[in-house]
This record gives sequence, structure tokens and C-alpha cells, in this order.
Amino acid sequence: MSMRPIACALLLTLLLGTASGQSQTNSPPPASKQKASVSFTEKVLKFLGISDSPGTLKGPGDEVTSGALWLADLQVGTTRALTSSDGYKSPIFLAGAGQVVLALRGTDVVQIPTVGGQGRKLYSVDGIVKLVGASSADTGTVLILLRGEAGGRPHVGLLTVTTGAVTSLPYDPASSQDLQMVEELGGWSRSYGDRHIYLKRQSKQALSGPVEWSDVFLQVGNQPPVNASQCDGVNCGQPSLSENGRLLVFVKAEAE
Repeated sequence: MSMRPIACALLLTLLLGTASGQSQTNSPPPASKQKASVSFTEKVLKFLGISDSPGTLKGPGDEVTSGALWLADLQVGTTRALTSSDGYKSPIFLAGAGQVVLALRGTDVVQIPTVGGQGRKLYSVDGIVKLVGASSADTGTVLILLRGEAGGRPHVGLLTVTTGAVTSLPYDPASSQDLQMVEELGGWSRSYGDRHIYLKRQSKQALSGPVEWSDVFLQVGNQPPVNASQCDGVNCGQPSLSENGRLLVFVKAEAE
């Protein structure tokens, strides 16, 4: 009996087995084992004050472009000036850094202690327009907005407080969810757990006629809102809440 047909059959079996093994090796891993990328919204929600249900309507607050910084002690219901000069905007509290406020003065990033003393310039950031909020996960990182090209949509970035380095945080301009979140970052309403701060138009009748201005209101849970800034005739806005929820920093425009 010839051994040639048997040898051919064995060779064919080996070739088929090798091809099958290669096919299994090159196949992609199951979808459940592939790591999903973190979305723009998920990254932004790690910063203090950002709501997971952003609104699309802007509230009042554009009246205040810059001014002096003021502090409201929400526990005792008092307010006091934090700076003696104007020109400040978008103040925020640094998470995990005690009583420290960061604010912009032009494109300068300035650090001001809430217990008194002089603020100091840390550095300048080209194109910066707003400090949005501090990271709850990384206390040395702040979410910022930067000027877009030719008046277009703003850029979103991450500012390293210690060095002044800026890292881009890209979003999808074709995504309605991303665009809605970017619009929310440009507004002044903020949510911290069950605490919500927002701006509201106020009015009163003076001898010269009706007077209107914006105040900062705080609402905790379902409790009635409280006028936290008490600006009484002067536009106030750009509020930010401290990590422990006791202090509120805001901008008070120069009285006309």
C-alpha cells in the first residue's frame, strides 16, 4: 500500500490547522473588552459648578464685564469687598486650597486670599477670557475658555495653576450636546450638589425714575431663593461658590 495519499492528507490537515490558528489570532477583541473613550461632557463634569443638565437659555449678567471682587458669607448673610480696585472678572475658588480665589485681570491670572492681604499676579495667558471652575479630581487644574478665531466659538482648555500651562480640551462642533455644554460654560449659572446660584434682574423706584440691576441668588434644594449679593442698584454677577458652600465670590460693577 502506498504511503503517498496518507502523507498528503496529513499535510493538508496541518495547513488547515495553521490557517485556522492565524485567523483566530488576528481577530479583534470582543467589544466588551474595548475601552470606551471619555466624552467631552464627562470630562467637563469633573469641574465644580458644572451641571449635568445644562440649560440653553442665558440669564442676565452680560451687564457686568469687570469690576471689584466681593465676598458673601452665606452662613451669616454678610457681604464685603475683597479688592479695593476694579478690572477683575470671572473669580473662582481653588478646590482644596483653603481660602484662595483666582480671578482674571485682562489676561493676567491673579491669586487673592479671602482673609485679607494683597493679591498677586501669577502669570498671563494669551487669549484667555474666562475661568470656569476648579477640578474636583485634580486640585491644581482649572477649566478655562479661550478666545476663538475671528469671533467664532470659544476654545476650551485646562490650566495648570502652578505653571500656567494650558492644555486644549477639544469638543465636537457637530455635536449638539457638546455645543450645548460649551454654551453653558459661557453662562453664569452654577450648580454645586443641591446648591444653585444664578443671576436675577431686580428693580426699584428711585427719585430719578426706575432703577434696574442684576443680583446673585442662591437656592438650596427646594428652599426659597436668597439674594446673596445684595447689590441694591449696582450690577453684580459672575458668581462662584466655595468648595464648602459657605463663601460666594462675585464681581460688583463700578457704580455709575
